[in-house]
Amino acid sequence: MKFLVFIAILVSAWYVMRWMQQAEVERRVRADRATYRRTGAQQQARPVRTTDTVACPRCGTYVPTEFPTACDRRDCPFPGVG
Repeated sequence: MKFLVFIAILVSAWYVMRWMQQAEVERRVRADRATYRRTGAQQQARPVRTTDTVACPRCGTYVPTEFPTACDRRDCPFPGVG
């Protein structure tokens, strides 16, 4: 009988510890979300830098027009290491 009471105490302690850990995780998630909302609203959107591209007439791969690089083909019209 003492053994069953001991097992019941161990199981209940395990459930309490599990519940406490889950509550801590939820608390951290709520705090992180609140911090994200605060800092996300305060941050300004950064401009996105885009680059124009052109298709290679030989293979069709798109390369940047600013600094085109050669592909692995020998007949690539773009300069660079290829």
